[in-house]
Amino acid sequence: MPTTGHDVTQSDVAEAAGVSRSLVSLALSGSPKVAEETRVHIARIASTLGYRVNAAASALARRRSTTIGLVLPNLRNAFFEQVSRALDDAAAEQGLTAFVAVGAQDRERLQRAIDSLLGVRVLGLVLVSPWLTDAQIIAIGEEAPTCVIGRLPPGGHVDSVHIDEDQAARLVVSHLASRGATTIGYAAPRVVDDASRFQRERALAQAAAEAGLPLITEEGDDNGAGRAIRRLLAEAPGVGLVAHNDMLAIDAVAVLRDGGEEGSRRAPLVSYDNTYLARRDEFALTSIEQPERSLARQALRLVTERVAALVDDPGAPLPARDVEAEGRLVVRGSSAPA
Repeated sequence: MPTTGHDVTQSDVAEAAGVSRSLVSLALSGSPKVAEETRVHIARIASTLGYRVNAAASALARRRSTTIGLVLPNLRNAFFEQVSRALDDAAAEQGLTAFVAVGAQDRERLQRAIDSLLGVRVLGLVLVSPWLTDAQIIAIGEEAPTCVIGRLPPGGHVDSVHIDEDQAARLVVSHLASRGATTIGYAAPRVVDDASRFQRERALAQAAAEAGLPLITEEGDDNGAGRAIRRLLAEAPGVGLVAHNDMLAIDAVAVLRDGGEEGSRRAPLVSYDNTYLARRDEFALTSIEQPERSLARQALRLVTERVAALVDDPGAPLPARDVEAEGRLVVRGSSAPA
């Protein structure tokens, strides 16, 4: 059994205590979300192993790091790839390197990927649309300066950068209404594919209600959004389609083409992200542009500022900050009037 806490990690404590590392982090940081009995048990195990936190040393070690950990939900969404490239460019300008880990539809594997980044003492973490719970993200933020992209702030000391979903939803609904839509149909991803799903759905529902239009949501599956789009077309003849992202919108284009010109005219289509896929002539997607370069730069700024603040005063972490950017609707052929 170790005699010093310098080599003992929270993962070691978690394994010995029979709990998750996130729970260890919450317990040792004094979170009120942890039951007292559990907190005492974890503290006792940590003490036995010789684990101790030296916040100043940890902050200094991280400041010497030149690596930013970037965690993506998957590689299927072109927007995630664009964010990765933008963050890598922004990091390189500061002499830093972005190390990318890809999450999975398995919380344990995703947590292992994050643990690996924490284990090499990255300067900080940027999580893109993470589908972990708020408590899990807060716990990660207690171990390293953390910023989430594409998600509202979870609390704790975790920063957030995202588009103004309410403003973007109003642009989408107003545009579809101008194209004659009498119902808004939202083709949503599974939450394990993109954690911004519920936030976007809420914003669309509010914008649709303000416009006096109903919102219908259908969720995609392992094969994409094709079945969801067909259900939306069957449920509401006057539907205006909203795809959660350009990848799902491509499925909608395929379904509309199968239905012929008549189907295309009755279902204007708008998506989000305005990736290179939206700009391709064969898709010509009307899409909400998310300023990924700005989002990436802001996330990197928030992480490095948080590291600097911890070095200056380890006992006084910065409060959580929430940076919101406006989306821009880029109109193309997918929503062209009949």
